[in-house]
Amino acid sequence: MKYSVVVTFSIEGFHNWPDAKEVFPEVAFLSDKHRHMFGFRCYAHVTHTDRDEEFILLNRKIQKALRIGFQRTTNVLEFGSMSCEMIGEWLLDEFPSLYKVEVWEDWENGAIIER
Repeated sequence: MKYSVVVTFSIEGFHNWPDAKEVFPEVAFLSDKHRHMFGFRCYAHVTHTDRDEEFILLNRKIQKALRIGFQRTTNVLEFGSMSCEMIGEWLLDEFPSLYKVEVWEDWENGAIIER
């Protein structure tokens, strides 16, 4: 058998895509800093069925890492020009136990990043 755990949470943040106006003029507004409720689903392998990785603690660790890495003067995260894919890749680099990360913009559009 294969076992995995998943944690899900949302965090308010800002980002932008500076090249949007040149690459896709119809969504040029993405070049400007804009807000999302970023949604996350983070998956980790476990080796057995009895709390190999505790959900609550994993969730807290991931959110803490995001706040340390991207929180500036307010409670809102500042991802700069990072895409959802880049944010997911950052999480995979920070947490070797994760094998897949989903990063969503307002739980509407998102990216799935896997090792």
